[in-house]
Amino acid sequence: MAERKVVKSFLFGAVSGAALGAAAALLFAPKPGKELRKDIADTAQLVGAKTADIGKAAGSAAQNVAKKSADWAGSVRARFGKNSVEETVPASEEEAAI
Repeated sequence: MAERKVVKSFLFGAVSGAALGAAAALLFAPKPGKELRKDIADTAQLVGAKTADIGKAAGSAAQNVAKKSADWAGSVRARFGKNSVEETVPASEEEAAI
């Protein structure tokens, strides 16, 4: 779990650093204002399109993981003869344990 957090932090830092570096490069480049505004607009559209693509891919991956998890849980329930999670411990036994 801690390793995943480190990787996530690193990726966030790398992506934000790249974005800030690209913005700084555009702003400090010796170009006329009109050309610079066009470059910024083009880059913003490209980043927006890539972000949408990554979001779609992440959503698809999350759906696949959810489906596989549901399939796995169903097979485990079938293997142990349980139809639902509630059947594992009846409510009266839960309250008695407390």
